[in-house]
Amino acid sequence: MALKKRFDFTKKNKRTGKTENVGYLDFETNEEQSRCSLYFYGDIVSATWESMWYEEDKCPQDIADFLNQLEGYEDIDIYFNSGGGDVFAGLAIYNQLKRFSGHKVGYVDGMAASIASVIMFACDELHFATGAQAMIHKPLCMAWGNADDFKEVIKQLDLCEESILDVYEEHTKEGVTRDKIKSFMAKEKWFSGAELAQYFDVEIEEKAAVAACASDYFEKYANIPEQLQKTKTEDIVNAVIAEMEQREQARIEAEKQDILADLDMYGI
Repeated sequence: MALKKRFDFTKKNKRTGKTENVGYLDFETNEEQSRCSLYFYGDIVSATWESMWYEEDKCPQDIADFLNQLEGYEDIDIYFNSGGGDVFAGLAIYNQLKRFSGHKVGYVDGMAASIASVIMFACDELHFATGAQAMIHKPLCMAWGNADDFKEVIKQLDLCEESILDVYEEHTKEGVTRDKIKSFMAKEKWFSGAELAQYFDVEIEEKAAVAACASDYFEKYANIPEQLQKTKTEDIVNAVIAEMEQREQARIEAEKQDILADLDMYGI
């Protein structure tokens, strides 16, 4: 029988002294099969304070906390619908998952773009829903400074690209060269599951992909497929509205708890 759990991530508010919920990870276990589930349904960010803004976002510390609670669970089902995010955070998450000894099965439900396409290759098996997409590209950054500063930035970007290529190359099919994958990255290549399977070890699932996700990183990509361009604005608006509603509900709940605490103090 499947059991659903939610692990909350908390931190202490230095101003109020209260412990606050700053995010969660859904965790599903099956007592017979000893499995759990992890969802990358938002952006990949570098720090916990960033992932607290949107509960779908993940940072390396979130994943470390999640994996530290898996003693006794051998297998993880990992689901992807992510527009990407921070390169170093994504590489850290990739290495965290690679080190985990349990069997990891990845499912791309909608998309795995940019650094999310690196994380997905931490899985021992990788399945694409029909209609799901992946995107690979050269790493991007914003830079400021003099000529020497920019030389260092270029050097760092080149190193990042080589690190990402190392991951991709481990999962290419026989005959697919590193230079071929590098040429795809230079063009910002979007793949359907069927196209990706021509170059990488993935399987296609006979089920429809979920709706495209809203991502802060879409504006940085040059060749977003037309169907994603049509939906991204509506998705972002819906995400913002949902976030506002969630914050308002959290505010009301916090006020409710404060009132109850005051009543309890006076024995009411």
